[in-house]
Amino acid sequence: MSDALQEVLDLLDRGNLEAAHTALASLSAADLPYGRGEYHKAAGDLTQAQQDFEQAREAATLRGDLADQARSLVQLAHLHHLQLDSEEALRLLQEAAQLRGRLGDMVGRVNVLCNIAGICLSLNDDYQAMLALQDAQTTLDQMPASELPLAAELHFLNTLARALTSQGKLDEAAHQYRRCLERARSAGAASALFLAAINLGDVYLKGARYAECVALLEPLIQEPELPSLPDMQAYVQLNLAQALFHLGHAEARACAEQTQATFEGVHDPDGVMATQLLLARIYQGAGEHDLARAAAAQALDLATTDRRKQVELDALNILAELSEPGHPAQAVAYLRQVLALQAELGAASQDRHLRELTAQAALDSAQRRAAYEQALRLQAEETVQRQLQELERGRLYDPLTGLPNRVMLRAQLAQQVERARRVGTEFLLVSADLNRFQLVNDAYGQDAADEVLRAVAGRLRAALQDDEMVARVGGDEFALILLGRRADGTLDQRLAQALDALNAPVPVGGHPIRMSWSVGAAHWPSDAREPEALRQASELALNDAKAQGEACVAYDRRAHAHAGLEGALARALERGEFELHFQPMIDVRSRQVVCAEALLRWRSAEHGLQSPGIFMPILERSGQIVEVGAWVLQAACAQAARWGGTRVAVNLSAQQFARSDLRGVVRAALQGSGLEPSCLELEITESLMMQSPERAARVLSEFQADGVRVMLDDFGTGYSSLGYLARFPLSGLKIDRGFVTALQEQPGGRDAAIVRAMVGLSRDLGLELVAEGVETLRQADLLAALGVQVMQGYYFARPTANWQPPRA
Repeated sequence: MSDALQEVLDLLDRGNLEAAHTALASLSAADLPYGRGEYHKAAGDLTQAQQDFEQAREAATLRGDLADQARSLVQLAHLHHLQLDSEEALRLLQEAAQLRGRLGDMVGRVNVLCNIAGICLSLNDDYQAMLALQDAQTTLDQMPASELPLAAELHFLNTLARALTSQGKLDEAAHQYRRCLERARSAGAASALFLAAINLGDVYLKGARYAECVALLEPLIQEPELPSLPDMQAYVQLNLAQALFHLGHAEARACAEQTQATFEGVHDPDGVMATQLLLARIYQGAGEHDLARAAAAQALDLATTDRRKQVELDALNILAELSEPGHPAQAVAYLRQVLALQAELGAASQDRHLRELTAQAALDSAQRRAAYEQALRLQAEETVQRQLQELERGRLYDPLTGLPNRVMLRAQLAQQVERARRVGTEFLLVSADLNRFQLVNDAYGQDAADEVLRAVAGRLRAALQDDEMVARVGGDEFALILLGRRADGTLDQRLAQALDALNAPVPVGGHPIRMSWSVGAAHWPSDAREPEALRQASELALNDAKAQGEACVAYDRRAHAHAGLEGALARALERGEFELHFQPMIDVRSRQVVCAEALLRWRSAEHGLQSPGIFMPILERSGQIVEVGAWVLQAACAQAARWGGTRVAVNLSAQQFARSDLRGVVRAALQGSGLEPSCLELEITESLMMQSPERAARVLSEFQADGVRVMLDDFGTGYSSLGYLARFPLSGLKIDRGFVTALQEQPGGRDAAIVRAMVGLSRDLGLELVAEGVETLRQADLLAALGVQVMQGYYFARPTANWQPPRA
């Protein structure tokens, strides 16, 4: 690093932005982009800073300067983390760590690995954090102690102690933080001292040692160096505010509100989330429920964006507690989300049990490097002993049959996949389910049914070869890993032998009974190459066997084209794979196009063009529908802005409609495209409005005030409450396609009467009426005869990309 660039960085560290900006003029062409990035980052312009660091990275790449590349990557990773894109931040840091290793910069590599561990810990991924720390420990072991800078050593010890805290080992973590405090104080390292104190305060909070936390942090507020380190100052204030709140001190509120302002000033989303949760509790205790709800909602939005599951859970619990007494449905909705998140976190914890054993080994390695005292090593040994005892008690084995359970199967399956990749072997994953097992329970009793399962388990175990496996993964469901090759028929032979073991009669009550099984088999690598995908394929094959009444079914990829799409769909937006097709709505009297509906399509680079019926439910389940829906709004408005007055219709999902920022998203799409609000039409369903009628009425009134039209889609299939219809500020109704189809089959039937009533109702209420799904001339004529003027469907035009309204 040049002296001129170092001068700029020193000025920025001291908070002297004006002098740093002047000093930029002295930088060389090679240093200028990086210097500008540091300046804009300190000034809070993160978008410009990202552009500057990207330019610095590209220039360093062209020069072949690995050190400057790594330096720019670290800064870009920090910016992505601040903007709640932690996955991209981790990817950039991994690349930077590789570059540091190629350069032989061991200190730089240790710092990058500690940053990786820190982000993983914020995402509750203790396992990946410990892997990064183990890598850092290995790197440190290669360096002479005399060459290890104090800053790097303290960075490692602080991060290691954070990992201990995350694992609930508070006493061990506190011990390490106190060591860091002493080392930093003796070396006069202010930043390291404040960081260790902040982290020690966090440990005290987790251990409910609030008075000790206050005693530790209150003196730090008076330290003259603290205001020049605003990020450190914010965390000191946050932990102090939390301790004061738990002790019941009134000054906790002022401290927390000041902390929030500081975190927003330094653009720290982790701090903002933590402070908003604290403020929500403070406001709740003061009876200021509107403020409490707003704080919890902001924390929830940030946590959802960056997949911070624990923060989501905490915020949802607060929102559930604060639900208005007159809106029990709102509380129920929050509690359902709480239960779903608790189940997800619990399942993830169980599935990670084996990985935690590996993480413990990594922790032991890090502890040795940190020169833990003998008592700590003994405690670690006791922890391992407890884990071994848990294994013996059956945490990973089925107590009835003695077979491995589902958790152990997943671990073994992952190992088998790695082994198969390494040596080039094949194998089958077989899922087997005993049909009508309840009949055995009913006829012979629970003890006899248990004996059947033990007998089947024993036969399957006896039928296995070396390195094969059988597990009991459910009440009457087993899974097997069978080895062999397809080409020489050995896999088929192994499967046939397993089926013989399953189908052999079992003595029950002194009489042999033949059991009926449904079996599904998936082949590695042709059916799936990843453990979880292979497990899903075998279970899909098992479901097919049950549905088809077959004894054994092999997985058929063509029958499950939607399986495995989640990964590709998660990257579709950033890859630019989504596109809009437009279908016009025609005024049949004037033969003019009045509007065109924007319909989402996904053209996957891996899977080709996918039907919305396949990918839309996946978007809904994953929550991606909100981000994708915002893109649809922007793209549709941009296209319609070129049409010269023709309206565009965009469907809103339930998750979009529930977002508090929906109005802002719509306004941004209009402003960004220059489209007149009257040219945008939002389509919502009756069921969506009925989830919260009061909120729906308020949102629709806001859209009406903005000049945006709202159409009620699929009218006639939901509640169809005329009272609500009169209350909601709607622009029109869309008749469900089911009425159009029925109308052709029975032109004089009840459906015709309902459509005629809709025509009169829409006319009296001043609403536009649109019939969708019109596919034949007869349907169009019947609808026109009933008074329907605007129609949409294949008879007039199919949805097409790059659609343009016809010229007058």
